[in-house]
Amino acid sequence: MANCPSFGSLSQIFYLKPFYFQTILYLCILFMETSGNTIESQIAAILNDIHQKGYSSVQPFSIGKVEERMMQFAQANTITLASDELYMSAKQLQHCMRASKATKGLVVSDVDLIGFPQNRFQMDLYYDGECFLYTDGQSKFIIHPNYKMKISRELVANVNFITATRIKDPAEFTLPKYQKI
Repeated sequence: MANCPSFGSLSQIFYLKPFYFQTILYLCILFMETSGNTIESQIAAILNDIHQKGYSSVQPFSIGKVEERMMQFAQANTITLASDELYMSAKQLQHCMRASKATKGLVVSDVDLIGFPQNRFQMDLYYDGECFLYTDGQSKFIIHPNYKMKISRELVANVNFITATRIKDPAEFTLPKYQKI
């Protein structure tokens, strides 16, 4: 153990080398697959597809109920929430990882994306007049309250995860357009 490097956070491991990243991601997927079909395992499988093939054909899926504070804010401010479930799709996860974000250092780690469904309850929540934003101070996760998407060849409106990005300026959420919930 004395020769093991220490890391400030688990996400720093993924910046070491692609081989380590793929190995750890594979082990996470293997562990989650043996522990049942969880939301986290679905996200990890999609991310693995994207890393391996550049895309994933997994259909959009629910990552849980819309949080109570979001529902109360929407009701109080006449914002239409299209569903009581929060959805995520392979297309949106792929959008989070596009090359233009990577070159600017704005890509959110796979660990953060996989942990989002559970971690969102501890994050700050904002509304910018159009979308809801979850933030942990380092990343922001954007949620559209009434997003139209195709699910099983049918156009459906739902509350949908749109994208995630690293925060460049921590003072961003002090701007007047953001309402803290």
